Amino acid sequence: MTRPPHPCRKPLPCSTSPVQFIYEAGVTLGSVDEIKSRRVGCDLCKLIAECLDKEPSDLSGKCHVTEEFWYFQLPREVEVQDPSITHFHISEATVIFDTSEMNHFQGPHLPWEVKAKDTRESHGILWLQAKGRFCAEPGYPTVVTPQTKQEMSDAIGGRYVLAQVNTHLIRAWLHQCETKHGKGCWPAFPLSLERTRVPTFVIDVIRWCLVHCSSQCRYVALSYVWGKAAVYKHLRENTQDLQKTGSLLSLPIPATIRDAMTLVHAIGERYLWVDSLCIIQNDLEMLQSEITRMGSIYSKALFTIIAASGDSADSGLPGVEWGSREQVQKTLKFAEGELLTVIDLIPSGIDGTPWAQRAWTFQERILSNRVLVFSAGQVYWSCRAAAHSEERALEEVRNIRQLHLSFPQRYATEFLSWEPLQPSEYRLLYSDLLSSYRQRHLSYQTDMLNAFNGVSEILAALQDDTFFWGLPGLLFSYAMAWDFIGNSARNHVRVPIIGSKGSKETVPIPSWSWAAWSEENSNHPPYLRAGEGSDMRPVIDFNIVDTKHQLVKIKEWSWQDHPDNDISASWQEREPRQLPSPTQYSLSQIGYLYFWTSLANVRAARIWGGGKYILSPPPSPPNFYREIVHQDFIVIGRYSDRILLLLAIEWRDGIAYRTGSADIDERKWVQMENRQWRLITLG
Repeated sequence: MTRPPHPCRKPLPCSTSPVQFIYEAGVTLGSVDEIKSRRVGCDLCKLIAECLDKEPSDLSGKCHVTEEFWYFQLPREVEVQDPSITHFHISEATVIFDTSEMNHFQGPHLPWEVKAKDTRESHGILWLQAKGRFCAEPGYPTVVTPQTKQEMSDAIGGRYVLAQVNTHLIRAWLHQCETKHGKGCWPAFPLSLERTRVPTFVIDVIRWCLVHCSSQCRYVALSYVWGKAAVYKHLRENTQDLQKTGSLLSLPIPATIRDAMTLVHAIGERYLWVDSLCIIQNDLEMLQSEITRMGSIYSKALFTIIAASGDSADSGLPGVEWGSREQVQKTLKFAEGELLTVIDLIPSGIDGTPWAQRAWTFQERILSNRVLVFSAGQVYWSCRAAAHSEERALEEVRNIRQLHLSFPQRYATEFLSWEPLQPSEYRLLYSDLLSSYRQRHLSYQTDMLNAFNGVSEILAALQDDTFFWGLPGLLFSYAMAWDFIGNSARNHVRVPIIGSKGSKETVPIPSWSWAAWSEENSNHPPYLRAGEGSDMRPVIDFNIVDTKHQLVKIKEWSWQDHPDNDISASWQEREPRQLPSPTQYSLSQIGYLYFWTSLANVRAARIWGGGKYILSPPPSPPNFYREIVHQDFIVIGRYSDRILLLLAIEWRDGIAYRTGSADIDERKWVQMENRQWRLITLG
């Protein structure tokens, strides 16, 4: 039986092939002192010793090889006091190159995916992977295409990652998407989205100027963080100059945008879309038009470059320019092959970056069919059919499972398949997308709806729906059931609106929209439940004043209600149901809702940490509730178990405004003595 040679010239007790570098669990490599004493003359011990040097000085124990791969761990015999040291469970991220299972290989997890902490008494300090035997050597200019079955097997493995990004590899990933993945990678769009215009401008990276985008334009999009950098903007005053050949060469274009232009040119593409340059920033009409089409802009892009490692537009794309990326990968050479250190294993890759926390980048990620992600150490490629990285050669693995990001990629790939959804699926998708979006941060509260418009556009096209201030019309009663878990308050944000005749109005976001509310502490955004109860039934006819100052009925999905409707009839009066005259609502504010419903003034308790109320609260200890009030409530929906959804409202000049929500058994509501049927104007 062949034994693979130990780097310290001592055989390891192992019964597996030396080609696979898989070793028996629990093989001891020595104590901390023993390994450090062998750092001279042993490359492996030198690597381990360098990792141990970064650990607390009082750490003791022994190094072992685990059963899965070259994965070294230290038992924690001494309690580490440094709270900054976090230990993650990384076994799922370890790549085992078992070529006998090549056709069923499930691939590695991307480095921002696994989040569970390791509760064991050991932690990893060094990760290595076997280099693919057929992978190109350092500095080799092209991607080698294997021809035989053996070459395909040998092409699966670790890969060299140099200081400069491998543009040939990016080209190969794109080529694989376009030639092998089919509709699974690039789905057919709904007709309403197909008819949507392409972006007005794109950057021509050959002419270095802005050009008008043709209907068949093949362009790459950029997703990045503006941050505190001085971002050069496209304005009305410079629009003609920016369309002159070479104009962008002499302008102070931020490093991230300039690197993206360089990259697009290097991979053989010509056009790039970047928001700051491709939208006239002081043209309100164009700005609103392009923002409402963000969904189609990113979903129609050839792929989206994600600048995940930077905190501003001046951070650049690591690896595009010489010297912008450190080469951190190290190698160990043996007679049987090579081992490479793993660059990104602990799955925290982009979760904590400014890019991952910004609200604008949320829709840019999930609406892109393909993304090229720049982390500090390497680039990743993810499409709807596969995922790849610079350091792991998996291009020859057939039937590789789609690697879902924990969120929101999972929902984007599973549900945004460009086929209409069932009501339950639509509710789940909308709720999860909105709840996740509201955990992100915005620099300007006026962008609350703008940064979600791309998602709204795609969902509206998918479901043949219309969104009203962030709420889907088909699910309007359900969407009105949103509430925050955590402290929130009205932000009183006013947004510019272009009217039907081109007139500009500045109107407040209606109180019934989630966009009208923000966290009281910007460092800890409250969790938004986008809707409550999958069995919400619409029982109210809502009408809204649109941007043309016309009263439009909101069309919801019809639901088959329970046959015994006698309880509802007692509070849902048939008359009156007359709406205001055209003269009245034409003078009303855009976004006002008009509807007839049941209203009652009820003693209620407001709960701490949210906008929820408890009606007719029982006695409780002091300070158990935030406050006890006599509050007006109105019915806006009903669940199938005869529970009514109520809005708490306050009045100003005859207009009602939302302050919170509550629910009550329908029978108890019917028994309210001061209940009345009333036309409500909800602002």
